[in-house]
Amino acid sequence: MARWVRLLAIAWLAFAAHLAFAQGIMERLITPGPLSRAHAKLEANCASCHESFSRQAQNGKCLACHTGIGADIRGGAGFHGKSTARSQACKTCHSEHQGRNFPIVRFTRAGFNHQLTDYPLLGGHAKATCAGCHGNGGHFRGVSTACATCHAKKDPHLGRLGKACQTCHDVNSWKQPLPFDHRSTGYALTGGHRTAACLSCHAGQRWAGTPSQCIACHAKKDVHNGSRGTNCASCHSPAGWKATSFDHNTDTGFPLIGRHASTGCASCHGVGNTIRKPSRACVACHIKDDVHKGSNGTECARCHNSRDWKQASFDHNTMTRFALRGAHEPLACGACHKQPPRVVKLSVSCASCHADDDVHKGKFGAACESCHNAIGWKEKVSFDHALTRFPLLGKHAAVACTQCHADKSFAAKGVTCESCHADDHHAGALGTPSKCARCHTVNGWKLWSFDHDGATQFPLTGQHKGLICSACHAKAEDPAKLQKDCVACHKQDDIHKGSFGDNCEQCHVTTNFNQITMRR
Repeated sequence: MARWVRLLAIAWLAFAAHLAFAQGIMERLITPGPLSRAHAKLEANCASCHESFSRQAQNGKCLACHTGIGADIRGGAGFHGKSTARSQACKTCHSEHQGRNFPIVRFTRAGFNHQLTDYPLLGGHAKATCAGCHGNGGHFRGVSTACATCHAKKDPHLGRLGKACQTCHDVNSWKQPLPFDHRSTGYALTGGHRTAACLSCHAGQRWAGTPSQCIACHAKKDVHNGSRGTNCASCHSPAGWKATSFDHNTDTGFPLIGRHASTGCASCHGVGNTIRKPSRACVACHIKDDVHKGSNGTECARCHNSRDWKQASFDHNTMTRFALRGAHEPLACGACHKQPPRVVKLSVSCASCHADDDVHKGKFGAACESCHNAIGWKEKVSFDHALTRFPLLGKHAAVACTQCHADKSFAAKGVTCESCHADDHHAGALGTPSKCARCHTVNGWKLWSFDHDGATQFPLTGQHKGLICSACHAKAEDPAKLQKDCVACHKQDDIHKGSFGDNCEQCHVTTNFNQITMRR
């Protein structure tokens, strides 16, 4: 027994003496087993991992090789720096000398707490598989936490925005980018640009050098087809492409008022607004609306206005020699202008239009306005009969024109009474033609006042004074030719049978025929 103890002591001393050197035969004889495949190259040098008679020094040996893990433990980083591993010996988890195929790392992916790493699994990463980031190998430490490490193949930007994916994306939703402060690019997004998709401007993943001119993105929507140039901002704004700020009233020489204010641009500027500077003349757009067919010229604005093309504002009273008054005012232009006014200039005389209405057949000339007026052709005729040879006095003033001028020719029939008044009462006994005015007046036909004493050579005295005219003037003859002798009327009363002659007045008087007065 003592012999074996001495032999063991000698062997141990030999092992201790040669421990600092290459593994010898003795060392190989007492090894606990082959190393794992990861450490197989160290199998010939025990001192790489072990220090004689000092188990505590073994951790230092491990960390001397695994410097990264050592740094994690010292800095409290990574799994080894955050978990209980930082205070435990390496061999607690990592056993050796169990053979080449022994898993030196005792690790189960399903139960691993990733929160104990520098990269907690949040959002979409919580659903990711281990192999998605770490692959199918056994090496887990040292995988980059940069997004591009995993997402480079799925980077729709093709790397043109760099590798700092977290600037725009987060782990909650990769496809929903974070609010990006576009002002940092020198081009602030306002109005409609704020909701526009990134690729609307950055087509083809073109990020650097993207032009800031409107036309760069809106060329396809340019209804002007380039006819207005490339300075879209002079009319449009980011608030809305269709909400233009172009002021036609101040930016051009043609203010849009009336119906023009609601007219589409293409109505004047053509389809696609290809006509940059259309003519300002009305006829340029309204030639199809010209019912005058150009006969009134091209100055449409003289009559028409922008409120309503059919509402003509031509002032016939001030712009022509013929003011429209009375019945003329509501007439349509064509009532007088049978032909275009610029082709045929109408006369301003009444007869030029009313010749067919002239009941006088031209006998009174063409100065219709001397009697008629524009209120009505037949109304309030203002002919002054006092300017004729026959002023209308007395009963004549109220007589209708046609009572004397029955044929409406109004030609003079004469100014004597007998021209209108037939002598039915006297039947010519007072002369032919009758001298009506000697007895009658215009105040009343029956109001006659003939002075037989002063107007004739036969004063009415005595019984003659009360006689009616027909007592003496029974026959149709000129009274002036009547005999003034008594016998002319009293011959049948002559009891003398003419023996005393015809001078009855020598004995008889007018008071009573039977009264005799002898005259010498």
